[in-house]
Amino acid sequence: MPTLNHGAAYGGSASSLRSAAAYPGAVYNLNERYEKKLDERFKFKSYTDTAANLNNFSWANANAIVIETEGDGQINAYDFGAALGSRMGAIHEISDQRNVYQLQQAYAIREGYEKLYSDDKQNERKIQRILKNTNDNKLVPSIDKYRLQTWANGAGTTAVLTANGPALSGTATALSSSNVVRALLTMSAMLDNMRVPEEGRIAFIGITDAVEMQLASELAYSPEYIKKGAVNGEVRKLGKLTVVAIPDTYMPAGAKIMVKWKGASADPRKLSWSYVYPHVEGHSGPVINGIYRYDSFVLAQKANGILVLGDSTAAPQATPTAALASGKITFTSASSTGIVYTIDGHNPKIEGNGTSVNLTTTTGTAVNAPTASCYVQAYAKGSNKVNSGIGKWFFDATAGTLTALSYDQEAEI
Repeated sequence: MPTLNHGAAYGGSASSLRSAAAYPGAVYNLNERYEKKLDERFKFKSYTDTAANLNNFSWANANAIVIETEGDGQINAYDFGAALGSRMGAIHEISDQRNVYQLQQAYAIREGYEKLYSDDKQNERKIQRILKNTNDNKLVPSIDKYRLQTWANGAGTTAVLTANGPALSGTATALSSSNVVRALLTMSAMLDNMRVPEEGRIAFIGITDAVEMQLASELAYSPEYIKKGAVNGEVRKLGKLTVVAIPDTYMPAGAKIMVKWKGASADPRKLSWSYVYPHVEGHSGPVINGIYRYDSFVLAQKANGILVLGDSTAAPQATPTAALASGKITFTSASSTGIVYTIDGHNPKIEGNGTSVNLTTTTGTAVNAPTASCYVQAYAKGSNKVNSGIGKWFFDATAGTLTALSYDQEAEI
């Protein structure tokens, strides 16, 4: 990223910027003048903003956010036969989790325009137009694509479209007008089974596939479906889902439909700083400098709030299987480029979360079994496709068994 020339505005060398004293009000702080307007434009232009979690976190500093997660309590059977003081069962410690996420993404703007030595108001109007166009045509699409890719790769569950609808595995068929409605409704039901809240579910579908949805016979006579036009890509409400049609190039490779619950991620963004210098040495006209900070994080405990569906034309990497033999666990996912697993109950998709081991070899990777009973989790990476969902197993060290857990099975992991 090029170095931005802004030091002179704070008393830097007079040779790098014409004297501010000779040109009162020369430096405009765009954070103060335009941040609210830019924020409003973002809300009305972004495809992903309605599914993004923009506020439910706190800032640790200018470049990091903090997520506080409270653990769940346990319930016990009341035992009338137990001694007084112990009938309600043992006391369980509730553990809170505090995660700090560092923002890694930034865009810089350094634009200039020639020969506009006019009054301040004309310069400001020109600056607003430049910022509006940069925001609408460059910044918002880049953030949208980044969010969609991050959400898809962080999904807790992936599925493929079969002849009987979405399934965790099976022979895939192509998405069409005859099965797209069933696919969306089944995906919503899968989230129900994982107890994902109903409010705030957004389904993203490529615009070409959205045409198939518009042609679906199930929706031909639905007043809710035909009575109003699309806003920010929103096609219609379908059961518990708000369906948003996005440009085909926005959909991550290996995905056809993605359903996301708003609370499954944290998606900070901020206009870190922007300034305009009306007179910069070596340039005939104002120069705009600025940096936009943003990022997107799928939350470790809420990854099941994102579900990705593929079909026979584009599918995520297959969720790995695992087998236990001779004291070793073998993970398998056809044509994978690597498998990441944990044996301490942590989400393996969160970088640095718990004891995460990245196996860079492909299928059939064997690792030593744990020495104590634990939950094992793993996902597989693929080439030019969305990461797999998270496979989950319970390893019983006493019995020497490894039991697969269904995607909707309640487990304290």
